[in-house]
Amino acid sequence: MLNEDLPAIDVASLLFNIANSRCKHSYEKLFVLVAPKLLNFSRKQLRDDSMAMEVVQETMLKIWLKSHLYDESKGAALTWIYSVARNVKFDLLRKSKHQNDWVQGDDLWPTLSEEPDPERIPKEFHAIVTRELKDLVETLPPAQAEVVRLICLQGASHQEVADALGVPLGTIKSRLRLALQKMKEAMDD
Repeated sequence: MLNEDLPAIDVASLLFNIANSRCKHSYEKLFVLVAPKLLNFSRKQLRDDSMAMEVVQETMLKIWLKSHLYDESKGAALTWIYSVARNVKFDLLRKSKHQNDWVQGDDLWPTLSEEPDPERIPKEFHAIVTRELKDLVETLPPAQAEVVRLICLQGASHQEVADALGVPLGTIKSRLRLALQKMKEAMDD
């Protein structure tokens, strides 16, 4: 795919220089040599310019960070680069699918954060939704329910909740993600 169009520059040597001495000159050469080819390849595969450009950017970043993982005895350097690009593409597609499925707090509580518009939402509906959502929060494990209340109902930031509860930020994010997923599943049922 790439081999016939590339000048006689040894891509493996460029990778070796990047891995062993963080040679920016070698990286620039590799970028100029490979990025346009990766972009064309990604455009054909994805038919989405912005996603194709993201694949190229992520691939080139991974090459800079992980060039030490290339093993010349296992295959050609360009094959390795295309494998990195393929993995990046799959990661981005999974991520974009996951983001489409991701439930945001505002998706669950749009009427709690806004003043009800009587023409848009009847007063009774607002009360029913509020009560049902609060009941749904009560079905969560206590630690998750507390995070949902603080972040989604009271508007605290993730960091504020982590500080207040004395737990790592990652734990707060995990609890919120799990809680929202459980609530989404319950609402879907």
